[in-house]
Amino acid sequence: MPASLRRRTIKLRASYTRETPSLAAPGVPRRPQTNGAFFGGLGLDTCTAPQRRLRALLALSMFNHGPTSLWPRHLSLADLTRYTLVLSPRHDDLVVTTRAPYNVTCWLVGRDDRPQIGLPGLRVESSYDEGWRLRHLPTGATVTVTGDRHGVLQGPPDPGSNYSRLWGTDVPVTGEEQATLNALPRLTMDTETLLAALTVRLCAHAPDNSWDIGMWFYDLSDRPDRGHAHHRRLQVAESECTLHWDSDPHPEDLQAALTDPVAGLTGATTRPASDGWILQYGRTRLTACPDIYRV
Repeated sequence: MPASLRRRTIKLRASYTRETPSLAAPGVPRRPQTNGAFFGGLGLDTCTAPQRRLRALLALSMFNHGPTSLWPRHLSLADLTRYTLVLSPRHDDLVVTTRAPYNVTCWLVGRDDRPQIGLPGLRVESSYDEGWRLRHLPTGATVTVTGDRHGVLQGPPDPGSNYSRLWGTDVPVTGEEQATLNALPRLTMDTETLLAALTVRLCAHAPDNSWDIGMWFYDLSDRPDRGHAHHRRLQVAESECTLHWDSDPHPEDLQAALTDPVAGLTGATTRPASDGWILQYGRTRLTACPDIYRV
């Protein structure tokens, strides 16, 4: 990709994702496709298979919350969406910048006194000043959490900074964690890609403010709130997904984010349904039910 065009692409991506240009740059692909379009577009959905799987697992945990949650664990990661985050998806990493990196890391990783919290198998690989490099043992994929808005991990690795005794990579996957992973439904490649797309658009918005995901917890426009219970249920069975939610984001915003001509999931199409809308991606179908929360 010519340097000038790549700079424009980086700036365009940042306008949708709230990344700084320096944070967005490593996630923008360099290789052009043979048809002249750029490989992966903005790079939001272009990643390794382990990264795709990790992001799909994050979606299953974040978008299940409340009395009918289908996440097979006592605690979901839905409360992550209460924090102000910027997600920067890269080919082989998912960078999370936040003003509360320690709090976010404590939600993502379990420890001896809270083994029921965190994404099963996610561990601290390295600690830094206000930042952590995390490794998901079952897939090998990484997550970087940092307080630096440009995604930089400050200082040398510091094993002594893990002062909450978060589980490190020396702690193997526990029996409870493995049981949780075994209880999850089988996911096809298309389904993983779709779920991963939900994760990386957690805080996306349109530059013209026509839609805004608002981290699934806040409506950042002047429209009325949709509710405050924040119940969510993401049901998946191979290539069939059903998503119920009773608060933000506004349903038209989520639909727009997934099908936006610039920042949407390439190849995704939607059509109306009786109580929401249906998104088709490859052989996977997501039925979105934003207004009826079924117990």
